This record gives sequence, C-alpha cells and structure tokens, in this order.
Amino acid sequence: MIPLRIALLALSIVPWSVLAAKDEDPEDVPFAGSAGWQGDHEKRLKWFRDARFGMFIHLGLYSAAGGYWPPDPAVGKLYEKNDSIDLRTWASIDEPEYGDKLKPLFRPEPGCTDEWARLAAEAGMRYAVFTAKGPEGYTLFNSSQSYSLDNPVTHTTNISPPGRDLFREFVTSFRREGITPGVYYSLVDWQYPDAQAYRDYLHGQLRELGTNYGPLGVLWADYSSSGKEGSYWGCRSILDAWRVDQPDSLVNNRFWGGFENSNGDFFTPEGYVPPGPYPGFIFEVSLPLNNGYGFHYGDKKGKPPRDVLLTLSDVASRGGNLLLNIAPDSRGHIPSTATETLESVGRWLGIHGAAIFDTEPNPFKSMPFKGTCTVGMVDGKYVLYCHLHAWPPGGVLPLSGLMTECKSATLLGTLAIQLDIIGGSFPAIRIPDSSPDPNDLLPVIAVVLDGKPVVDSTTYPRQAADRSFNIPASQAVLSPGPATRYPLRMEEDHIGWWSKSDDSAWFPILMKEPKAPGSDQPGRFRVMLDYAVAPTCGGEVEVRMLDQVLPMKIVPTGSWTDFRVVEAGVVTISQPGLLALHIRPLEIFGYGLMNLRSVRLIPVADAPAPAENLSR
Repeated sequence: MIPLRIALLALSIVPWSVLAAKDEDPEDVPFAGSAGWQGDHEKRLKWFRDARFGMFIHLGLYSAAGGYWPPDPAVGKLYEKNDSIDLRTWASIDEPEYGDKLKPLFRPEPGCTDEWARLAAEAGMRYAVFTAKGPEGYTLFNSSQSYSLDNPVTHTTNISPPGRDLFREFVTSFRREGITPGVYYSLVDWQYPDAQAYRDYLHGQLRELGTNYGPLGVLWADYSSSGKEGSYWGCRSILDAWRVDQPDSLVNNRFWGGFENSNGDFFTPEGYVPPGPYPGFIFEVSLPLNNGYGFHYGDKKGKPPRDVLLTLSDVASRGGNLLLNIAPDSRGHIPSTATETLESVGRWLGIHGAAIFDTEPNPFKSMPFKGTCTVGMVDGKYVLYCHLHAWPPGGVLPLSGLMTECKSATLLGTLAIQLDIIGGSFPAIRIPDSSPDPNDLLPVIAVVLDGKPVVDSTTYPRQAADRSFNIPASQAVLSPGPATRYPLRMEEDHIGWWSKSDDSAWFPILMKEPKAPGSDQPGRFRVMLDYAVAPTCGGEVEVRMLDQVLPMKIVPTGSWTDFRVVEAGVVTISQPGLLALHIRPLEIFGYGLMNLRSVRLIPVADAPAPAENLSR
C-alpha cells in the first residue's frame, strides 16, 4: 500500500540540478528551446484564433464518486467544494482503496462520446479537449507502459471498459462531427511511486498519445509551479518528440509556472477573463459550466445560457477562446441541465455566430455603451458587431469615438431589422426603445463600415450623438484629502465612503460640439447627478466647471441603494476641448455624503424638466 502523502512526496524528490533557480533553467524559455515551434507559431494558430469556443471534458474515477466518500450517497460524506477531482486528497484516501472502490463503479456506456460530440456540435463548439490522464494517475487511453499494464498496487492505470479505449472513441466521435480533438494530460501524478523514474513514464505516455490517435489539435498539459517546470519535466525532449509526431498541434503554456506565462502557443487563465487583448499572444479561458470540473452530485446549479454567452462575448472581444467544461457522470452521460444550457447557447450562435467566430478584438478602449464589440469581414467589408450586454437607453446606440463611416446597421435575429444611422461628431444607431425580441439572450447589432475601424484613442468620456454626456463613476478621478484616513473609493458601480469634506472627485470630458447644430450661441447643459443617500446623511457641495459654480444640496433619497437623478443646475460652454467637472463637499451631514453613480450633461434644448429636484 502506498499512502497518498508518500506518493506526493516522491514527486518532490528530484536531482539538485532540476531544482535550479528559475532564471538558470535553460528550458524556461518559449517552447523550451525546441526547434521549429516558434517559426510556424502563427500558421499553426490560425484555426485556433478563428475557433473561439471549445468543449473541455473532465472524466475519471472521481466521476464515479461524485463527491462522496465512501462513494455511496446513502452513507458517504459529501465534499463541500462541489468538485470531485481532488476528492482523494480531501478524504486522504490511499491506494489501492481508492481504485478498488471506484473502478467497479466507473462504467462509461458505449456511444457516450458520440453524445458529447453531438452536443458540442449543437452548441457551436469548434474543438474539444478530453482528459486522457488526470492527477489521480488513471488513464482513459490504453497505455502500453509497463506500470500502466501491471503494477503491484493499482494493477493497471487503464480504466476504459474492457475491449474499449475511451480516448480513441473520443477522437473518432469528434472528428465525425468536424470538431478538432485535443488531449489533456496531467503532468502531476498522485499514483506513480518513483519520482526518479516518473519522467521516462511521462515521456513514454505522451509519445503514445502523439503517435496512436491521429492528428490532435492541442496538447493541454497541466500543470507546473516554481521549481517544477521546464527542465523538471524534460520539456524540450517532450516538445522535440511531439513536433515530430504532431507537427501541426498547439501546446499550451503549463509546462511552465503561471497561467499567463508566454512560453507556449497560448496562455491559460482559469476561471477569469483577462483584460486583454494581448498583441502577439492569444489566451484561452477555461471555465466549468457548473462550479467544479468533475461530476459532483451536489453541484446542480450550472451557469445559465446568458451568463455563458456574456463570458463568450467578453472573451471573443479580447481576442481569446473559451474552453467550457462539462462533467459527465460515471456512465459517461452529461447532466440534463448542462445539455439544455449548451443547446440554448448553440441556438444563439446559429443566428449570431458571425459576431463570435473568425473575429478580431474590440477596437474601442473605452466602450460607449454597456457591452463590447468584435470585428469581422463579410463580403470583403468590415463589420463591427456590437454586443449589447444591456439595451441602450433613449433609443440610441452611441458609437462615440468611431471615426470610420458607417454604411448600414442591422439588428441580428430570426427576422433581421434594418436600423438608421445618425450622423454627428461621432456616429450613432437609431434603435427601438426596447429589444424587439425579449427571448434574445444577447442582442447584437452588425454595423457595416466603410473600411477598417479606426477609433479615437483618447480614454476620456466622449460626447454622444445628441451632444450629451453620461459619465460613470468608474471614469472619475478621485482626489482624497491629504489627512483622510478612510478616503472615498470606487465601489461596484459608484463612488462611496465619501465621509470627509477634504475628499473630492473630478469628471473629465472631451467636448467636441458645445453648440447646437446650426447655432452660433454657446451650448447650455443641465448638470445631473445620479446619487443615493441614506436618512440623516447628505450635505452641501459645489459643482464647478470652468469658472461656473453650482451650489447643491445633497438630500436623502431613502437608502444608500435608492439612486435618483437630481439636477445641480445649468452650465454654459462655448468652446470645444478637454474639460473637467469638479464636485467638492462644503459640508457633510451624518456619516456620509452620497453614493455617486454617474454625472450627466444634457443639452438644455433637448432635456425635459426634471421630474423632481431634491436639491431645491
């Protein structure tokens, strides 16, 4: 019997040369210095850049436990983490007990990989990555390594049902659906007993995967950490051999430590979307559809289709891919909730897929609406796809900052709707007051451009097509007082903790058209604050722009979350340019001034009188 703690310790016993400092590791460089990979990097990456959406499939003996140990929902204790992959560590289970109890329960049914492939195709996925070996050390491909065939502890690591090879079934099923297969392989192995011999075992298994299953689009290694990367795995030898066996394959970056290192073909943020895009690099976000990667009886609430699409939208707009994980059960079946979600995502992509696939990243540095953009090509013309994460108010989709002429605009849907373009300092699109299709999970407007999109690079808030400004709190410059111990700060969507009169806030704007069209008179703008104040709090402030000062009372609105739009007064602006609106407290009542969500400037000629004015 080999206790788990000894197996883990064995992997840490390595020659001193392997434990050399990171900056002395000759294989801690792009592709470990293996020849050829860097030269055709972009060529090999082309299909991956266009694919955008893939399926991650985690299956192993842990799937048979489903988060319970002992592996019986009637008597076992449920792992509260909602992920069964590291169940063995959590429950401190030794071998052979772990394998002896789970192998009889692990019975993927014939045709289960066909089920996965059909669902991936219906969901619009372009590639898939399957766990050939997880950290528990069991193999879902039929390895011929001597330890895998027969060993004194677990007897065999190969756990495909008799007469079958699950990895071969996976690649066959997905190729039949036109989906590129890839292989996940855990570099970490909790089972193999001899750290000194493990590297030969690792190399031998990767050679089997590279030579026995046809072309594989991705080698998804997992994972490395400081001191256990590069030379520790013999990475250069691995990539030299993989280059011969799989010359068109991509290699992720986890032969090296850190999710965002650039030593592979793409980097691998897990569970988060990086701010990107990253010129010259591409990333792939891995994300479980539920809370965990492995099947778990307690993990019943998966992400709804809209949340998946919002993430896919964000990832594509930053030039990355989304690898979305499903967790089949011990029979190889996908939970019905996951199936329903992916089918819904696929229906959306069937209509809006041009906004995701084969696209370039968002050209805007500061979004003029709540959402994001991608750029595609249709019939030789550039198309700006506007992903509306929230429907724009006022019947207008602003494209402030876009300097390329807009030729036409269409709201995508089962019945595409042609939209009008509004001219002005920057273009805008006239849209319905609300979404014509309430069942559209993520509306997209496709704008055909007269050339490649060029966007004004300034990061300051820009004037909308109707000459108004809506400046969110996130674009304010906060100016805490020199002696303020707990200064005002940015909360989720507002400025809060405003409790000292020395603290103030600046709102910069880039004014392009102060005057109304056809007028030679200075422009007049109502200044509106969108704020919330609890009872007994508030105060008095001065709102200053240029040489104009507007005194304003900040009075309770009902609570710190009851936001209301209140007028401060009217300012006159005669010249274009970079301006700033300054809000400075004169007196603060109670324990806080206000939660300030945004500042708006509305041309007087276009602004109805406020429904209420709490400050007067």
